[in-house]
Amino acid sequence: QEQTQLIDLHELHESEAIRVLKHELAVLRNTARSRYQQQKVLICIGGGHHTKVSRTPARLPMAVERYLVEDEHLDYSEPQPGMLLVVV
Repeated sequence: QEQTQLIDLHELHESEAIRVLKHELAVLRNTARSRYQQQKVLICIGGGHHTKVSRTPARLPMAVERYLVEDEHLDYSEPQPGMLLVVV
């Protein structure tokens, strides 16, 4: 049965989060390919509550969403706030 993997990025800075995400997605993609099946991945990016004080948009969610679409060419959904779901 298919298990959803979790990548938790919400405590990381933007550049570190993208580096971790890139590595984790590559590993999960290789595993999925070797099993000839798709892998659901839940990415925790948090709600951006660290940045609410300064009233700036949360940079981490924006950076992660952009990376998924532009670099990984993955569609994502947001099953709940602060969580992105992709299939590799």
